[in-house]
Amino acid sequence: MERITKYFLFIVTAICLYIICCVGLGWFWTIGSAINSERINNVSINLSYSFIAGLIFYIFVSYLPNKAKIKKLKPVIDLKIKDLYNQINACVQTFDDKENHDIIKLITKDELTKVIQKVDMYDNSFYANIVGYNMNNLKFLNSTKGNVFEIIESLTGYKEYMATEETLNLETIRDSTFFHLTKVYEETPVARIYYSSQQFRNELIKDLYEIIICVRKLNKSNT
Repeated sequence: MERITKYFLFIVTAICLYIICCVGLGWFWTIGSAINSERINNVSINLSYSFIAGLIFYIFVSYLPNKAKIKKLKPVIDLKIKDLYNQINACVQTFDDKENHDIIKLITKDELTKVIQKVDMYDNSFYANIVGYNMNNLKFLNSTKGNVFEIIESLTGYKEYMATEETLNLETIRDSTFFHLTKVYEETPVARIYYSSQQFRNELIKDLYEIIICVRKLNKSNT
């Protein structure tokens, strides 16, 4: 949509500049003739002047200051997105058996499936152990959810300085079923059966991989 708007503005600007140069300054050749040519020329030149004046006002009062602010805030936004990337990376690392701070960069869905399928949700978290905590995989995912939501909430304050696609990816991550699957932590016999079931794992893998795709797009757009 933004690209279409830019094309539209470019075409209209080119037409207005042609009218100003042709009708107002007499630099170029005219196209066609009409009985009411003087009125048509008068209206078109005035509209062209108004459009160009409005465009100049928009560029200097809105567009350029907004671009400058985006450039100024970009390091802050990039840092928060990197933090979000690391949190989702940790959600995969909890199931793994070797440390990799960039595992979600290239991991495929099949590889993610193998990583998650080889351990139980109630096994000790590999990543939590690295950072000095003693918790199982399910509890780690449950606690990480709060960090993810906090980062996304902080990024919403910068939405007007982010691309539409970036905002949509953030909303997709926040609304993901993955966080609903892990929102409750229980260790009851019934809960253990449910969280260790193949059905739960399949849903978890599917939703987590969708989040990984969104985070990749966010991280790529801010590098």
